[in-house]
Amino acid sequence: MSDKSKTYQNAFQIFKERYSKKLKKDKTLTQNDIDDLVLQKWKFLPDDQREPYKKRFEKTKVKLTQQEEQTNNSDEEKQPSKKVKQ
Repeated sequence: MSDKSKTYQNAFQIFKERYSKKLKKDKTLTQNDIDDLVLQKWKFLPDDQREPYKKRFEKTKVKLTQQEEQTNNSDEEKQPSKKVKQ
């Protein structure tokens, strides 16, 4: 595994990012208000409406995992083989 492990957003974080943008247009809301509203919305969001966020999370997770594997394989190919002294 590489030293720089990739991180990805979970389904809630993806939802929060998108929904917060809408709420930030209301200048009367503080960041705490926005966070509270996002959390309440997520808690009561039906599973069928959560599904797109879950799918995006899975898609991103797979993509980053594949990229990390490619990077690791690339790093291994670049390293010279160690010769044993006799």
